[in-house]
Amino acid sequence: MNRVSLLLVASLVACGGGKTKQTNLAPLPEEKPPEAKVEPKKEEPVAEPPKALPPLEVKVDVPAATVKLVNAGKGKRSALKYTAKAGAKQQVEVVMSFAQTASVDGQSDSQVVPTIVLSGEAETKAVDSTGKAEYALAVASTDARDVQGAAVPVDQFKVALASLAGLIISGSVDANGSTAETLMRIEKPDRLSAGALDLIKITLPAWPILPKEPIGLGAKWQTTANNTLRAAPGDKGIEMTHVTDYELVKRVGSAWVIKSKTTVSGKDQEYKGGKISKINGTGTSEIKLDDGGLYPTSTGQIETNLTASEKDPKDGKERSMQLAFKIGGSITAKRPDGAPVKDIVQPVKIEKKP
Repeated sequence: MNRVSLLLVASLVACGGGKTKQTNLAPLPEEKPPEAKVEPKKEEPVAEPPKALPPLEVKVDVPAATVKLVNAGKGKRSALKYTAKAGAKQQVEVVMSFAQTASVDGQSDSQVVPTIVLSGEAETKAVDSTGKAEYALAVASTDARDVQGAAVPVDQFKVALASLAGLIISGSVDANGSTAETLMRIEKPDRLSAGALDLIKITLPAWPILPKEPIGLGAKWQTTANNTLRAAPGDKGIEMTHVTDYELVKRVGSAWVIKSKTTVSGKDQEYKGGKISKINGTGTSEIKLDDGGLYPTSTGQIETNLTASEKDPKDGKERSMQLAFKIGGSITAKRPDGAPVKDIVQPVKIEKKP
């Protein structure tokens, strides 16, 4: 079985050359040598500039999810929705992290990626009668933050992320947060762009899904989605199920605060000539869903554990490896009027006593 690992990181940063080896020149003789006949200098052919690569597109498949209302909550109830307006714009910062640990016979090996930061402007292109919004996030800048134990130097990783210049992330989101296929496109990619997009595809946060029924404070609902963990594009992948329990906990200004817990599970399955078993994991998130905003402000992380095993062709004995994947991230989104959601405070009404 091929080891499930973040091999794309190596390809992401496989750039740069070595130093030129110095050559020691022998000293000139004291006697003046006879003058050599000077040949006319031949003009070297001008190297052709590298051909521009065609536009690069990567599709992010979003697994379908079912939603079940568990508790409608208390007080006044209304349908919780994403209410973006056509033409509205938001400044958005998306932060993503990835780490993997592999353990064999009590020894562990970790691969950590520097934290990825994408910043840009999201625009709601259109909204139909059902509340479904067409959107596009134009990434204006990229950055990387150093992480202890990172497999790639942060400065080198920044070079790879710079290949995402001009990245547009587009798609549609229903009023309850359900999304279809997401498209990432770079009009003028370079040789590192494809690897960088593969990493973004793994870590890109998704919209929280809301119930369609009217709910009040304390409401609880559950979503179930079948996900596939792939080690590389075109890989069959490892199938697993994510069950997420949400709760509407409070109202802060114009934003609803939602908390969630996710449980990961999966059946034993064949993969690359071996066996995957003991799939499990947990995750948490906190979301601030602002009235009129396309992107919510959110933070969360999820860890997935599994065991990969195969028989050694030499002695027929089974060899096992425990794998743990940690994906984290956050979205900081300003309101359409430019104010940060987290800085909005619910006004307090003061009544005068007679």
